[in-house]
Amino acid sequence: MIGFVTAFLPWVVYWILVGNTSYLLAVSVAFAVAVALFLVQLVRRARPGSLEVGGLVFFALSLVSAFVLDDAVVERWLQPASNGALFLIALVGVLIGRPFVRDAARSTVDAATAATDGFRYITTAMTWMWVGVFALMTVSSLIPPIVEGSATIRDDASTLSIVCYWVVPFALFGVAGTVSAVFPGWFDRATGRLDAAAAAAAAGGGPGAATDAAVAPAAVTASSAPGEQPDVVSSGVSIEAPAESLYSDPFPVVVEGLPTGRQVEVASSCTDLLGRRWAATAVFDVPADGRLDLATTAPRSGDWSTASPGVAVAALRFAQPGQVPDLFVPPVEALRVTIEVREPGGSGSPLARRTVLRLPAAAGVSVAEVDVDGRRGLLALPAAGGVPEHPAVACFGGSEGGVDSLRLTASLLASAGFVALVTDWTDVDESGAPVISRIPLERFGASLDWLRARADVDSERVAGYAISRGAEGLLAAAAAGVARADALVALSPSSTRWQAVGDGGEQAGVGSWTLAGADPGWLPVRTGELVPQLARNGWRLRRDAAHDRPTLLRLRPAYEGGLSHAGRAERETARIVAEEIGAPLFVASGADDAVWPSASMAAQLIEGRRGGGFADADARHEFPRAGHLLRLGLQPTDSLFTGGIELGGTREGHAAAEARLWPALLGFLQSATVAAAQRGATTS
Repeated sequence: MIGFVTAFLPWVVYWILVGNTSYLLAVSVAFAVAVALFLVQLVRRARPGSLEVGGLVFFALSLVSAFVLDDAVVERWLQPASNGALFLIALVGVLIGRPFVRDAARSTVDAATAATDGFRYITTAMTWMWVGVFALMTVSSLIPPIVEGSATIRDDASTLSIVCYWVVPFALFGVAGTVSAVFPGWFDRATGRLDAAAAAAAAGGGPGAATDAAVAPAAVTASSAPGEQPDVVSSGVSIEAPAESLYSDPFPVVVEGLPTGRQVEVASSCTDLLGRRWAATAVFDVPADGRLDLATTAPRSGDWSTASPGVAVAALRFAQPGQVPDLFVPPVEALRVTIEVREPGGSGSPLARRTVLRLPAAAGVSVAEVDVDGRRGLLALPAAGGVPEHPAVACFGGSEGGVDSLRLTASLLASAGFVALVTDWTDVDESGAPVISRIPLERFGASLDWLRARADVDSERVAGYAISRGAEGLLAAAAAGVARADALVALSPSSTRWQAVGDGGEQAGVGSWTLAGADPGWLPVRTGELVPQLARNGWRLRRDAAHDRPTLLRLRPAYEGGLSHAGRAERETARIVAEEIGAPLFVASGADDAVWPSASMAAQLIEGRRGGGFADADARHEFPRAGHLLRLGLQPTDSLFTGGIELGGTREGHAAAEARLWPALLGFLQSATVAAAQRGATTS
């Protein structure tokens, strides 16, 4: 704020003196102050700001005008001239990339903050505010000499002169000055509250919140959990559903023996890893045969509107009282899903109730922690017996870090016959938060090689699987030739290497990756594009919290801004050269991805491989109305956000995408790894 006030000092001195002394004295003193400030900047070896330079030029010209122009002319036009000069100085400063607010504010922050895109955005926006204010001040001060002809700033008997020369311009100046003084501090406090709220949400759950316990499906029984109500069959009404099934299995639910000519309510519920309740209800007209199949019969009303095989799980909504909704976190053990059939409105005893188990892994699958070249890993092995060597998949999560977010993924892949390894590829900062900054791309190749070297793995059938930032790193490593994979799966991928990011935002001048210790090129994340959202969220945070509503941030504009502001040469330098990847590629994305534009980036990846050796084996799936976090297996798709970050997608659209994803992905992995083994046999 001190630098901001100092920049305006010559103007403030001028305005005070010009109404009380001669014009010559006013501009002489103002010019002297401007020269002094300019010299101070030079002595301090600081670059003078655009307002300082513009003020020096203006007051030098004004001093000359005091000797060559008639006093009456000067007094009539000096106020419009000074306001117009400020307008031009501010406007030109913005247009040449030197907004005066940024010049003034740079001395009040550290170098790292001054280099951020958020600082650039805020200081540019505030300078534009001043441009508008100076324009209005100029227009206001032009009115008296135009309307009254002989009006001057000394016309204390003219209401028009007083209002338009002094009241309106300086009221506008005062408002703009107040905003400039108050907004930065308010914004810092507001974003601090948003960060604290996001940290609290992350501590309570999220994609990486799973515990470290091993999956042991053989030990899971159908006994009731504490407080769980027993199954009910009454009046011939029964619920047909698989007693035990994998997350990746279909989940048909059929109600038999219903009385016809009436309505019933079907309710489903479960509890996630964090003990939060999820529930859904829908009202149906009973079909003429008394048989209600949720896969073919749509409800009249309720938490879902269309028929689908897994709707009793996918439609579950966050239903924990007194908590802000957040993403569903699957339990490490079996998910217990309770289905009830009752009279509409839920009054009275249920006509039928049944609790079934959705298992994370097939019987005999084991999941254990391993050390992968000094990094934490999670290894899922298929049931013992059968073939001595299995195909394998090295899995890499997103920016959440750790391995637990892909525990269920690894378990399902092992259930399908793959050895699955999840490796923690991110670094952490002093607080333990994951950081993606100068991560060696060789780290991805090391995990693939570790898996390939196992005796129970067929070394010719090792695939890579990654999501989001992990997909960016895996694809970049494969394209650079430092990660050998026989097939690649990239969910919500990037076609570009991006700037380093961490818990505190982007890191100025630093990329996310290194290749042989060098910077491979990247695009900046334009976090300034998020400032309007952050300001809005800071304003509404307390109100949202009072009503148990999430306050959400869409990161996508920051990445879209990075792509749109980059020139062709910059984009090419940062591009992941997908045509250099020597393996079939499966990409999947949601059209409503709120984190980054994965659909267009996935299309770019595949487009670059047309005509290549694996183009016919590549697969691209774009799901309408689906978001960023594409997960394997049937899970609730309510609350598609976590830690204050919006992931995107509608409930039904995302559920439809995940229902299609697993069979498509599994089919690709099976065919691609078989083809890889055949290629290996041919070349050996």
